[in-house]
Amino acid sequence: MIVLLLACNGTTEHPLIESGTPTDSAPTDSAEAERYQEVVVTVTLDGAPLEGATISQGGREDRWTTDSTGQVTITTDTWMAGGTVVMASHPEARIQGGGPSDGAISLALVRTVDVDNTDFPFQDPGTPDDNGNASKCAHCHITINADWADTPHAEAARGVPLHDLYAGAAGALSDATSCEDAGGQWWTGIGPGTAAAADRCYLGDGVLPLLNTDCGETAPCDDVATEVGDCADCHAPGIDGTVGGRGLLEATGLSYDYGIHCDVCHKVESVDLTQPAGVGGRLRILRPTEVSTSSGLGEWMPLTFGPYDDVINPRMGSVAREHFSSADFCAGCHQHDQAVLVPGVSIDTDRWPDGVLPVHSTFEEWSQGPFADEAPCQSCHMPPDPDAGNSSDIDQMAESVVGITGGWWRPPGQVRRHTWTGPRSDIADMLGLAATLTVEVAVADDTLTADVTVRNIGPGHALPTGEPMRSMVLLVEATCEGTPLTPTGGAVVPDFGGYADMQDASADWGIWPGAQVGQRIQVIRQTGGYIDYTGPGRFGDGSFTPEQRGMPADEIAGGATITAVDGDAVTFDAPLPAGDIAYRITHTALPASGDAVASRAGLPGFGFARVMVGADGTRMVPHFAAVDVASDNRLPPQSTFTSQHTFAVDCAVPVLEAALLYRSYPLYLSEQRGWEMTERVMTTAKVQP
Repeated sequence: MIVLLLACNGTTEHPLIESGTPTDSAPTDSAEAERYQEVVVTVTLDGAPLEGATISQGGREDRWTTDSTGQVTITTDTWMAGGTVVMASHPEARIQGGGPSDGAISLALVRTVDVDNTDFPFQDPGTPDDNGNASKCAHCHITINADWADTPHAEAARGVPLHDLYAGAAGALSDATSCEDAGGQWWTGIGPGTAAAADRCYLGDGVLPLLNTDCGETAPCDDVATEVGDCADCHAPGIDGTVGGRGLLEATGLSYDYGIHCDVCHKVESVDLTQPAGVGGRLRILRPTEVSTSSGLGEWMPLTFGPYDDVINPRMGSVAREHFSSADFCAGCHQHDQAVLVPGVSIDTDRWPDGVLPVHSTFEEWSQGPFADEAPCQSCHMPPDPDAGNSSDIDQMAESVVGITGGWWRPPGQVRRHTWTGPRSDIADMLGLAATLTVEVAVADDTLTADVTVRNIGPGHALPTGEPMRSMVLLVEATCEGTPLTPTGGAVVPDFGGYADMQDASADWGIWPGAQVGQRIQVIRQTGGYIDYTGPGRFGDGSFTPEQRGMPADEIAGGATITAVDGDAVTFDAPLPAGDIAYRITHTALPASGDAVASRAGLPGFGFARVMVGADGTRMVPHFAAVDVASDNRLPPQSTFTSQHTFAVDCAVPVLEAALLYRSYPLYLSEQRGWEMTERVMTTAKVQP
């Protein structure tokens, strides 16, 4: 068997052999009548006849099921590549198989021990550059590993923003001077991924200082926190030992370096959506308890859960599970409702009668959308790989390992890529496929009126979805021969579009500390009304009135550019109009993808986001600091929203341009913590009347 396992490293090419197609060594025509043979299969589970076992022959799509006596008669194809191998699969046992003899075969299944083994160390997934032996998944699963290695799943435990928000830190500020200049504290805490003392910059909110009120004021909470939150249950699920309830700073080695990796997902025995998100909750991990009978297979008898019922390589110890093809599996982490965590603050049960705030609701959005039950998450985020012979790269193996060791050829597209293609993926332009812009313009009485419609055309969930700090910003600009036209009314980019400073009407708008020449002051009017939008969940199911949905119908009043600065006093190129709110912003022109994210609140446009609000009224806070959801106008699947904008026009052929931007974080947080963030242009539109 060890010799066969080592053969996985072969690179001999092999043509795709479809189910039922003869191999090069198939019998001659004179023997074709003997190609199909009936075989009586008898299956037991712990010695008793097993009803309901799934029977298959390696390389074929046909399936049979045993009766109450544990038997079924099947028809085998003796011409299949890899030989005639018959297998039995049942949810409670490792798949077993072998070759029939004299028209019969008996397969004895043994129940897996249904107790998670906390002494079992999660297996090293390996990487494309480190896949030297079968102790690493990458040794045989080359293509799948290469796909996974570049995904956010692989980076889930080591992201700088994650650890900043967990500890209340700013990892980009790497010395005491820059830290203290930014208003932080340079303390000795624990370095992420090291479990060792390290000097770090502590700045801003964090899970640990929020949940542990006896630390964070004069020293970090890293090594004294008793409440560690539930971040690691999804971001670092592969910490050895007890799963669930672990602190994120406990993630070291494989659990830190590889985040959500092969052996974590393929140790998920079942999914229970009634439980909290993550391992130890919805995702039930089952690591093998049985002691291995072969030193070549490791200390424990291998146990792997996966989508296939015909894998009998002993190195896998495979058990078939349907949840790998179901959106329920993704819901293990991509659906997270949370109670208010801020000490001393209670949730508003009139708004949230279940006592929890919606945080990550991608699964619920999909469940209530038009693609539910038709296209699970895997349909888009794990696209079919038409070039893969099977999941263990059979096309790169020697012909001799086709069968028990290397598996069998699968129909093109049955193997799915482990890319989890999404907004951060370069493999497919998911953002470009997600939304469209439609613009209708008209000119009358020296006024250009533009109706701009944003439509969610691609995802089966809301847009944007996932982490609630994400947003989409719509920018609208009108020009005459390249010169911007003056906006006279219409919808504006909300506050989460970013601003350098904000003042209400009670302030002196001639005083702007920190202002620079070339920056702009944008003024908006508050109409007192609210936008009657349809968002996800309670923001679209009739539970809330427009006012309770919390998106004011603000209108643009105008603005002016700063031409001179004297201390805090500024001079403008034109008088500021009357209004209710003034934003100081840094940029007005439409950006290109890759430009640094800039402040754009108050410009002609609009925005889409789940706006979580903190106890002090701060908007777009991280979800652990949220006490309410002020608004959620993200676009449900296939839905649209139209905003109107007006400009003063003084030429015959004005041009109207619109751009839809995607942002991962609020601008204020990325600037506070020093996170690098660039504009992502999802789609654009350009029209003339």
